[in-house]
Amino acid sequence: MKKWRDTWPFLGAVVLAILNVDWVLAPLIRSFVDSMLLLFVILVILANAELLGWFHFWRWFFTSFIPRRHEIRETVEFAKEIGTELKQKGYIDRVVDHFESTFRWATNPNQWLFRVIKTGGHFGMVFLGFEPFVAGGRLVGVLFCATTGWKAGIYPLCVGNAIHILVVIGSWEIIFYIGHSLKQMLFS
Repeated sequence: MKKWRDTWPFLGAVVLAILNVDWVLAPLIRSFVDSMLLLFVILVILANAELLGWFHFWRWFFTSFIPRRHEIRETVEFAKEIGTELKQKGYIDRVVDHFESTFRWATNPNQWLFRVIKTGGHFGMVFLGFEPFVAGGRLVGVLFCATTGWKAGIYPLCVGNAIHILVVIGSWEIIFYIGHSLKQMLFS
């Protein structure tokens, strides 16, 4: 039972990734809902739930999972007689160092991106929530809030996410319109 409790957030992250609001749920729900206002309300609720799910995952990841990995490293160091061969070949340090360096950009408060976000404050978080130009703006905002513990930053990120949903709805409308037009042109 303990293993399930320790790893369930990874399952939640997989579900969140598969049920992406922008690419999976928006076109699916759009095919069942005729009212744009109702579609907007449903998608904003789902997109902000997704955002909060990612926030909780990354918060757990940085505050619980990563620190426990450091304890494992210390335990392996303590039990040198068991892992001597692995230690001598450098496998343990290599894996742990790679894992830490992969996410160092997201946890280092001196990183240029953190300084820019701190300068932008709430307005910067709204921008990260709605920015349609660079993939991952919401991810950067969620990682920033999760690693710094800035829960108040989630609110402007959700507002920006609602604006982003308007862009998503408009984009899918254009795609469905073009698809319908091509279908009529080719099969009429």
